[in-house]
Amino acid sequence: MIPCMWIATLLTHLFCNTGYNTVLRHAASGKKNDPIFLATLMSTAVAAPGVVGIFIADIDWSAFNAPILLMYAATLACAVLFHIINAKALEITEASVFIFLYNFRIGIAALLGVTFLGELAVPLSLAGGVLVFAAGLILVGKSTAPPTGVMFSIAAAALVAVLNAMEKYLISEIGYAAYAFPSTVITAAILWAIMLAGKRPIDKPFLKTGAFRALMVFRCLSAYGFTLSLAFGALLSVATYISALSCVTTPIAAIIFLKEKDNLVKKTIAGIVALAGVTLIFIAG
Repeated sequence: MIPCMWIATLLTHLFCNTGYNTVLRHAASGKKNDPIFLATLMSTAVAAPGVVGIFIADIDWSAFNAPILLMYAATLACAVLFHIINAKALEITEASVFIFLYNFRIGIAALLGVTFLGELAVPLSLAGGVLVFAAGLILVGKSTAPPTGVMFSIAAAALVAVLNAMEKYLISEIGYAAYAFPSTVITAAILWAIMLAGKRPIDKPFLKTGAFRALMVFRCLSAYGFTLSLAFGALLSVATYISALSCVTTPIAAIIFLKEKDNLVKKTIAGIVALAGVTLIFIAG
């Protein structure tokens, strides 16, 4: 039952992450919205279930000893930075280029899984991860990004890999509810404090749009889909490999919805390579 659950939650994450990145790219392109404003919206979407969860979940608050609190604080700082940098990267970087650079998290997550979490380095699974990364390389083609876009995209990749490793550790130590629900609420509160203290612009008309509603739903389901897969037993490396399939699904969505034209042959080849990679990952798992 548990393997089926982590696969199901990961697929939910993948689908919603594709929608989330596509909608966010549309909302952030041309500097239509302040990146911190968008980051705050994203964190609020994830925090909404957390507010309810804090009151109904059976959380063992005594588990929050000094080492756990330090790790918790580091995770919160990482989450806040990730939200801001991810939004900024998508603002100035073409969606297909961003998702390729973002997939540098594959190598970082695999390394953290082995060194920090004690996960086994399964050669077949690693080969699958390499193929998924290669699919992104095929799709990016001759597309380019400004140096700042490259910097923000790779920084987002590093931050999310570190964040996911710390999440996996905390979930195993104190349980899913104790980690996920308070952390999402605190992260959102910090970002709202940054918004209000800095008097950042709030695009009220955007809050009435379908893009806003889609962004909130996709972000919420994407975030919980990934962390729940870790709680259900998915290895950090495997979860990251599957999540990295967005390197194929996001450009396809960008072609359809954002009119970011791409070569059909190249897209087909990338899809085949990515499918081969996922097949190896599941065989290894």
